[in-house]
Amino acid sequence: LAVGVGSCGDTLAVQLRVENNGISDIKCLPNGCLYTVVCASAMSDMVKGLHLDDALKLQPEDLDKRLGGLPSDHFHCARLAVNTLGEAIDDYYHRNGFSDGPEGTSPLER
Repeated sequence: LAVGVGSCGDTLAVQLRVENNGISDIKCLPNGCLYTVVCASAMSDMVKGLHLDDALKLQPEDLDKRLGGLPSDHFHCARLAVNTLGEAIDDYYHRNGFSDGPEGTSPLER
């Protein structure tokens, strides 16, 4: 579980269900503008079923492209979604005894 706060004050909670190091389910609870909600939804769709390491490769630009382009003043919403996902994955690793991630480096440093 992770809760991120965007530069605008919007928040996003992300909870993962992980099976065999893959994201079998993801729940997001956005609290903010429409763009935060849309970015959280798109992020969820894009990573469900992915291996954790592959999900960590998601970039805000990937969400921007998937959504057909965000207004420049709302690009931070994509960053919020991606960063909170990374924090949720990092939380999963720490809770399950991978203090530095399964490959020996922190998932947020990859």
